[in-house]
Amino acid sequence: MYTRLAHRAYDVPFAALLLVGEALLTTAIVTKVAYTEIDWTAYMQEVTAYQNGERDYVAIRGDTGPLVYPAGFLYLYGWLKSFSTLGDNGGATRSDELGLGGSTSVEAIRRIQWVFVTLYLFNSMIVLALYQKVLGRIRQASSSQIDPILVWTWRILMGITCLSRRVHSIFVLRLFNDAPAMTLLHTSMLLFTEDYWGLGCVAFSLAVSIKMNILLFAPGLLLLLLQKNQCIAGTIKHLSICASIQLLLGWPFLSTHPISYLRKAFELDRVFFFKWTVNWKFLPEYVF
Repeated sequence: MYTRLAHRAYDVPFAALLLVGEALLTTAIVTKVAYTEIDWTAYMQEVTAYQNGERDYVAIRGDTGPLVYPAGFLYLYGWLKSFSTLGDNGGATRSDELGLGGSTSVEAIRRIQWVFVTLYLFNSMIVLALYQKVLGRIRQASSSQIDPILVWTWRILMGITCLSRRVHSIFVLRLFNDAPAMTLLHTSMLLFTEDYWGLGCVAFSLAVSIKMNILLFAPGLLLLLLQKNQCIAGTIKHLSICASIQLLLGWPFLSTHPISYLRKAFELDRVFFFKWTVNWKFLPEYVF
């Protein structure tokens, strides 16, 4: 049984089973664990300032400080703000001392949590598909029948990705913009593996437009584009897709307050403090 279930015919059913488990787990988290308010109200304040006509990024602020995300963030979370109170005639007067159209009410936030549950499941599907791609390459590279232990080890690793407390929290308990940004990044990776480099660049650039941190992956993408195209011209063509999307999305700000937009949306001189890190806590502060 152990060896038979390691056959490639069971790869997709196994991933589907993980997604079903994810759906049940994430639903339980939303219904049983309290939502954590950290940035949602600030997001709504920043979006509201934009919707009220402000185009100077220095003047767009929330409780957590000035806006430091590119324009795609404003468009996406502007839609989420509208969706959070869709059909809610009382939304504008209930729990709305800040004048945010009811988007910070308990009911509105719960609605957005379900949107992020869907986003989380889609992201999980993409990540599991990437794992399946690697497993498929391992099978192809094996000259003989692949060792079932290797298959099950890889499947266990896939299962572990579904148990991350922090990722669940980022998506459905805190509604951070890391969630849509990373989902688009993972989507671009899957598109690259399928040889859809143009669409992959579109997805990558959209991810950058939601959170600038995605640029940390840009050196790796540049290397892949150089390997793919084997020439500078082809690489420039793909990079121009990324640049064009940034120009298009940022145009309302670039055409009015360009310096303000570039300084705040792509704050490349930003200083990262050790006290805020999660991933690098294992390092001494002086090394960080």
